[in-house]
Amino acid sequence: MVMIETDILIALASKTDKHHGKVRKMLEKLTTVKLSPYSLIELDLLITSQSLTVKLPDFYEALEATLAYYGVTVLAPHPAHFEKAWIFRKKYNLTFFDSLHAATAVKENETLVSFDRRYNDVRELKYKHPSVLF
Repeated sequence: MVMIETDILIALASKTDKHHGKVRKMLEKLTTVKLSPYSLIELDLLITSQSLTVKLPDFYEALEATLAYYGVTVLAPHPAHFEKAWIFRKKYNLTFFDSLHAATAVKENETLVSFDRRYNDVRELKYKHPSVLF
């Protein structure tokens, strides 16, 4: 089982993203995929800050349908994720959201799949770059 985070979600949602096709192929191969619950918050902040431009509310309707199509389930947030994330921010100098994604994967015993190789530094984390899953 694997857990994906925001960069995979953005690549999946954007046909112009350089990783779009690869992410689609990867998700078609995998049977059990979970999404960090904090990816939805991070994604919404990117949209709100206009770092990502989408047509609302259509984007969220399409995102929900796309996640369902690939069988991606969204994990539930949990206080233990924040506890572990705080430790990871101090220990590995991760960003707020990267620490939450890493902590969630560790606490949920999932392998985190992300294009961000920074996760290799987190010793407690099972991490795979998507290229090994294409």
